[in-house]
Amino acid sequence: MTGTPPSTGTAPGPRGAPRPHRTRQYAIAALVCCALTVPLTLGTASASGGAQAAGPAGGTQAAKPPKAPQWKLLHSEDFSKKLDPGKAAWSKETYAQPFDTIMDDNGKWYHNDYGDDWDAAFNSFATYRKEFKVGDGGWLTASLSGRDSDKDGKVDKEPSITNGVEGGDTVAELKVPDLTGGAIFRPTQALPEQYRVEYKLKTIDFGGKRNGTIDYDNKINGYTKDGCKTQHPWGEGSNSPGWEGDASAPYCEWQDVREGPYGYNGYHYLSIVDFTNPAPRNNHFWHYRRKVLMDGFYVHPDRAAAGGGGRVCDSNTNTYYDYNDSSFNTVNMWINGLPNWTPGKGGLAGNSQWFMTSCSGGAAEQQLSSAAELQPELMPNQDYTFAIERDSTGYTLEASGNFARVGQKTLRFHRNFVVDNVPIWHYNVKASEYDGRFNNTLVQNDNNGSATWPDQWPKGSAYPDSFVIGDLYTNVYEGDASLTDIKLFVPKTKK
Repeated sequence: MTGTPPSTGTAPGPRGAPRPHRTRQYAIAALVCCALTVPLTLGTASASGGAQAAGPAGGTQAAKPPKAPQWKLLHSEDFSKKLDPGKAAWSKETYAQPFDTIMDDNGKWYHNDYGDDWDAAFNSFATYRKEFKVGDGGWLTASLSGRDSDKDGKVDKEPSITNGVEGGDTVAELKVPDLTGGAIFRPTQALPEQYRVEYKLKTIDFGGKRNGTIDYDNKINGYTKDGCKTQHPWGEGSNSPGWEGDASAPYCEWQDVREGPYGYNGYHYLSIVDFTNPAPRNNHFWHYRRKVLMDGFYVHPDRAAAGGGGRVCDSNTNTYYDYNDSSFNTVNMWINGLPNWTPGKGGLAGNSQWFMTSCSGGAAEQQLSSAAELQPELMPNQDYTFAIERDSTGYTLEASGNFARVGQKTLRFHRNFVVDNVPIWHYNVKASEYDGRFNNTLVQNDNNGSATWPDQWPKGSAYPDSFVIGDLYTNVYEGDASLTDIKLFVPKTKK
């Protein structure tokens, strides 16, 4: 299919680059939701729904959720055994096998926008990677990335994934001391066609307020106060706000992510992406590769004051309140839709973003809306469980814990693969699940070059699922978190 996608699938500017003068599109896709008042506990899991959330005022009530499969546990990891016993070495990234040629770290998009100055900026430092297997049979992989700014062969501030104890539980501690690093868990093999993946988040410190302020522990919104913190060399595009759009500018003159009207920190609680063996990369690459996700988007107060934080749902009253009135420790539960196939000069390729909350009755809305707020001050004695399921009809996103304003709850939203001609991006893990109707060509006609990438979702294609937990981005996000009990379930076989 080569026609222009429907307007409801057109991507707005990325969340990382607010466009204050652009009218935000708003649409609702019917899906199912249930907001439970008791969290699920799973041995052999049965994630069936509970009471149905009320629909939004003037909206359509969400349909009854499909019956979930009966699950059986396949893998479980509590990090009681020593991580990385072989002490994996850092290796220099050569990009000999890029994930794609679009917006991977050395993707063509950046040169075509910025020109030779971007090439010089990109080549001014080196990137190093490290990975090691975790769990029974090595079913998990820990993947880390670090930057060597002066090319002396050493990572500047090494991110790490190590053993620890929080709240009496053994945990994996993810530490990313600088925004140029990344640290994630992923499955070593592609996920099966149907599955449930879950884990417990024990602590998190990637920004947001503590005791009413973002300035705590000698940090600003989770970032250390030393030096500059910018998106160099992967800016939001030469035509984006917050800087001059000149790739020859020194590091400190690129878009500031620590402070100001474009500042933000964040964390991926749990995401599903469309390829195997994911590893930390620049943030724009991920905007084109995610299917469904739950993340935290902790913006600076200056950005929130300009409307850059969106709104938050009170799931007890099913009413929204302004992000400015929150602690900024929000949980977004959302899907990626179709991309903007022709972004225009100085822009970026990125997908439309659709957010699900109890306030919408579970309908996915193309408006930044958080489903809940975490309470980091309660952690690690209280924790949060995040889970994603894939069945034969679609994806289910689930978050459980003691949320601000509403108390102990499980928020659970199911979204079919396609609703009202709005698909979940690259939802098909096998060719037979998709007929090619959303195929198109990605087109870039930019300041320093042009390119086309045809057949971005053709008939006969398939996109395996992988989950990602942690800090995916190597030009934004900084902090630490701890987690435990990563579990993978598959459907019970019928006797």
